Amino acid sequence: MKLCNPSRLFLAAVFALAGILSTAEARQARVKLATLAPKGTSFHLILQEMGQAWRSAPDGGVRLTIFTDGTMGGEGDVVRRMGLGQLQAGLLTTSGLTEIDDRVSGLQNIPVAYQSYAEVDYVRDRLGPKYAQVLREKGFVVLGWFDTGWVKIFSKERIERPSDMKGGKVFIVPGSPGTMEIARSIGTQPVELEPTDVLVSLQTGLVNIAPAPPIYALAAQFYQPAPHMLDVNWLPLSGAIVMSEKMWERLTEAQQEVVLSSATEACAQLTERARAEMQESIDAMVKRGLEVQTVDGELLDEWTEFGVGLHPQIRGGVVPVEEFDEIMRLLEEYRASQANAGS
Repeated sequence: MKLCNPSRLFLAAVFALAGILSTAEARQARVKLATLAPKGTSFHLILQEMGQAWRSAPDGGVRLTIFTDGTMGGEGDVVRRMGLGQLQAGLLTTSGLTEIDDRVSGLQNIPVAYQSYAEVDYVRDRLGPKYAQVLREKGFVVLGWFDTGWVKIFSKERIERPSDMKGGKVFIVPGSPGTMEIARSIGTQPVELEPTDVLVSLQTGLVNIAPAPPIYALAAQFYQPAPHMLDVNWLPLSGAIVMSEKMWERLTEAQQEVVLSSATEACAQLTERARAEMQESIDAMVKRGLEVQTVDGELLDEWTEFGVGLHPQIRGGVVPVEEFDEIMRLLEEYRASQANAGS
């Protein structure tokens, strides 16, 4: 009986181990995710934590590469790159999601419709599953919904009343002809820009009015060329983390479970952190020279009336009629339930 050559046993073990490693490496899914969120912000850090959870998923894990600061282009570019397979995921606001299907636009694009975060949550909880199915039919899987708090109005000159905006050059995200028309109808000059181009445009005078959530305005330093902020909760900046359906279907069932649960948790953290950081961001900008125009009493009524006055144009022009009416119905439903609970 021949004894095995120890060197042959060693080589066989090495080759076997190499085969196991190469199989695990091949099985590991790789996902490139793009976002406009600046590097180092809480949004970026939470996405990194999510990536760690993905890496520890079963069946080789999922390796996440994050592109921040709009380095992959605007949100429309991110959606197109996902369609081409150059990216597999994106953290998109409603502006980006409407590039896929405009039925989701009412989660964000109805000024002064939402009066509290509770109302934002109520509508999103009820319409989120429907909109997830809408996006799935277009080839995108929703992994979680989030918002970044209220959009405020930043400007180079002080704005107190709606009439003060007339003649102003206002930043508009590309891809919404309806919003452009509405901006013109109220006497402003809309300028389509990617959010990453707004700071330079404020500095050069291309625009002098920039609606933005305070957390982003602080990170992008809008407060320097636009040292005035109107303290009106204009609308919530909402969005979702989405993955291309092609990428989703490449994942094993066990990987999908980890990816979905950790992304949903990340979106909850993003929302909680952004809402908390909104006032922190305003306070930080005030220390750097930002002047806040408080709006209450009759002035608040004037801004509310102004915003509501835009609703007929938004209904059907920006937000599909059916979705607009359903959101308004849900808001009335929520307010009635709160009134009954109070009584």
